[in-house]
Amino acid sequence: MTWTRHRPKALSWALLLAFVLVVGFTIARYAGGGVALGDDLLGLAVRLAVLALIVLAYLRTGGSTSASREGLVVHNGIRATQVPTEAIRTVQEDPRRGGVVALLTTGQGVELPGVPITDVRQVRRALKGR
Repeated sequence: MTWTRHRPKALSWALLLAFVLVVGFTIARYAGGGVALGDDLLGLAVRLAVLALIVLAYLRTGGSTSASREGLVVHNGIRATQVPTEAIRTVQEDPRRGGVVALLTTGQGVELPGVPITDVRQVRRALKGR
């Protein structure tokens, strides 16, 4: 089974607007001739860092989880992680995050993006192969 966490449209538009504003302000600042690019390297570095944070925030809002007899494939929006069934101790609700977490034998927890609290039983069944 596969669950997908969709990006909210309002967030997508807000992050796109922020991206356009930062790029537009940067172009206007340097094209206007008020500040030379060589004199404002710190300002340029800060703007690039802000753009990187905007892109990472956008990517992190998506994600998906696939569960099968072999284990879990969790894509958090940036990278995919495969967790074999042998490494999973239990799957339980996480009311703090409003979702589901797989607890591993190492003691770590893996958030399962897109899986609502009501589907905990379905994830367990998929891992057991039913």
